[in-house]
Amino acid sequence: RLFKQEGTCYQQAKRVLHAAVPDRLHGRERETGAIRQFLREHLGARRPGSLYISGAPGTGKTACVSRVLRDCQDELAGSRTVVLNCMSLSSSQAVFPAVAEQLGLPAARAAGREVVRRLEKELTAKGPMVLLVLDEMDQLDSKGQDVLYTVFEWPQLPGSRLVLIGLANALDLTERSLARLHARPA
Repeated sequence: RLFKQEGTCYQQAKRVLHAAVPDRLHGRERETGAIRQFLREHLGARRPGSLYISGAPGTGKTACVSRVLRDCQDELAGSRTVVLNCMSLSSSQAVFPAVAEQLGLPAARAAGREVVRRLEKELTAKGPMVLLVLDEMDQLDSKGQDVLYTVFEWPQLPGSRLVLIGLANALDLTERSLARLHARPA
């Protein structure tokens, strides 16, 4: 009663441990280099795009991205960065209002499709590039995969200024659930 608690001791410890970014990632130089290169080619060149990073739990996906984001703070200064852990969402559809809120859009009172429309309008309007990092992206798995398709299609919208990085434990998410993305002409 003396201290306001935010969740159980387990949730507090998980939050602290999850937010920790190591000073150095041994054995992940190739991976962090690839992420850095992707950011330079897209954010630096104001070119929208998406990067999907998958691997078994505990292999360092989040740590690699977090380390690169911290190392590249100066390069990211001209863009807006939104990092969202999809595990914290109540449903796959909840990603839309969560992203809208992070971008400062009024989404609380809007219906589902209206929030998506507002996000698409924001992401294609003039302004700084937007880097959207969706950790635990496999949590957005939904019937018909409409949520995942919508998110991955945002960088392809005409005039888009979105760079998307999705991290997931599912090694075959794009092949299994997002086959339509592979069917597109390049």
